[in-house]
Amino acid sequence: MAFLKSAETHIKDGKKHLLAKEYEKALKSFQNAEKKKTEDPGIMNYLSQTYAAMDDIDTAVDYILKAITLEPQSPIHRQLYATYLMRQGKNYDAIPVIDETLELQPVGVIYILRGQADYNLGNMDSALEFFDKALELDANHPLANHMMGLVLYRLRRYSEAIPHLEKALSVGELGTLRDILDDCREKVER
Repeated sequence: MAFLKSAETHIKDGKKHLLAKEYEKALKSFQNAEKKKTEDPGIMNYLSQTYAAMDDIDTAVDYILKAITLEPQSPIHRQLYATYLMRQGKNYDAIPVIDETLELQPVGVIYILRGQADYNLGNMDSALEFFDKALELDANHPLANHMMGLVLYRLRRYSEAIPHLEKALSVGELGTLRDILDDCREKVER
């Protein structure tokens, strides 16, 4: 009966399965959608996300590169590609992709992604700049505050780290982040 469904119906089903973490079902739905619309960058994107969720990053990269080829001005495809590169530990390779994405769409999540690449590479001063740009756009962004707090902690700027860590923790408790905040407070009080 799958051949009677439209590509849009397969996509809708695939998204539902992907959200429910039913990856095999999601993959089948998106593959059926691809049969209906072979050159649709959105479907390539969903296939990519599904393979990434299944920890098949190489296939995820193949699909997202197809999406980029079909829709080169889409920042979301480039953002996913950079994320996959970072998951593979290829932070240096991810940076130019993120920079291209920032040219297309300078939004907080992309600044955070760029800061994370620098953080992973140990470039704390550069990471600080990108997290600062993200916080200029949204001073309460939990992940930007989380990462800014970590960078400031690594730079031994404990009193500056505290408000960022507190904001990040106000959204949800994370044990390791709480430990870092407590350590900052202890070092400031000395």
